[in-house]
This record gives sequence, C-alpha cells and structure tokens, in this order.
Amino acid sequence: MKAIVLCGGLGTRLGTLTRNTPKPLIDVAGRPFLAHVLDKLCIPKIEGFVLATGFHAEQVSEVIKTNWQGRPVQYSVEGQPLGTGGAIRLAMENFSLDQALVVNGDTLFDCDLSSMVDGFDASSWATRIALRHVDNCARYGRVQLANDSRVIGFGEKGHSGGGLINAGIYVQRRAPLVSYGSAPFSFETDYLSKLEPAWPIQGQVQSGYFIDMGIPEDLARARQDLMAR
Repeated sequence: MKAIVLCGGLGTRLGTLTRNTPKPLIDVAGRPFLAHVLDKLCIPKIEGFVLATGFHAEQVSEVIKTNWQGRPVQYSVEGQPLGTGGAIRLAMENFSLDQALVVNGDTLFDCDLSSMVDGFDASSWATRIALRHVDNCARYGRVQLANDSRVIGFGEKGHSGGGLINAGIYVQRRAPLVSYGSAPFSFETDYLSKLEPAWPIQGQVQSGYFIDMGIPEDLARARQDLMAR
C-alpha cells in the first residue's frame, strides 16, 4: 500500500510563515515538519509515498526529492486548488490506487499505523478513520462512534468537553471519491460528514502523541515537543 500525504494547503492561519513556504516545510526541531511525518509512515506495509502538492509544489519536491528511507516518493500536483477531497482523488487516479493510507502533512499522530492498515475490509467499509480522545473537542469537532465501530456523526467545531476527534489518518478507497468528478471538494465536509449509507466509515480509536501544527500556538508546541523527543 502507498501513503498519500496532503501537502497542498495554503496554511493561512500561520500568517507570514506560509506566505512563500508550504506549511509542511516549516522548520520544526531542525527539520521540515513533513520529514517527521514521513519518518512515522515508514512501516513495512507502506511501499512508497505520493505527495499531493499544490501551493509552491516545486519547493516540496526540492526538499523531499524522490526517495525517503528507501521508499520511492512520487508527486501528484494540482493545476488548481482542488480541496482535500479533490487532491486525494487526483492522487489516487494519477497512480491507479484503489486504496491508500491518507494522512495530513501538517499533523503528526504517533499511533499504531500497522493496525490501521492491517485487516481493513474494503468489502464492508469505504473508509477507516483514526480517532483520538482529547479533553476538549472545541477546535476539532466531536466524532460519534457506534458499538460496531461505525462512525455515525461528525459534530461542529466549538463543542466543549472531551471526546473523540478525527486525527487526520485514513485508509481510503478510491471508488467513493470518483462520483465527485474533477470538481474541487472537501474530504472532511463534502465526503466524511455526509455519512452516505452506501459508503460506510469505520472508526478506529488510537492513542499516542498528537499535534496539528496549523495554528501558531500548536506550531510552537510542536517545536518544543519534537525537540525534546
């Protein structure tokens, strides 16, 4: 299986840091944040990477190049912004991937990736999503999970209190995304949150260190945490 890493966002919440630099290339503990993400993805089940790029795509390829720890790195470049869903669809079509591990290039989750990939039943599920418990869901939105591991709800951001959140790691089939055609769409809003009965989503609760460096406060925390680690 290959891993698709989403690297094409503008990162506007980080202000001047991302004016001329893709968010995943921001320095964290002496390395591009994307380097930490790719290192974590180097498990036996992952045979290579597809970096889904857009904004300053050439910078990403100049830094990461075509090989990472012995695994080939390929690039799927958006000609125009396609949203997270469109970027995943394009990457899967460009490299004829029926399913892939998909991760956000600005999020690091030290979870058991092997268990995410192993045993994924593509005949029963369209998507498997990694979930993590946090003490406050306000920034992310709460995910509701049924007893059979089916995701049954994605709450709005701003809900206070603890619960499960979408940790930005998925095993994804291509088939559900084909119906969107070439139009831009959000993977989170236009696909996941719709909870189409024909495309059931399985949640897998995971634990481990988690950081989303998309806002200045969490970027500062990532720099401190990863330097210590």
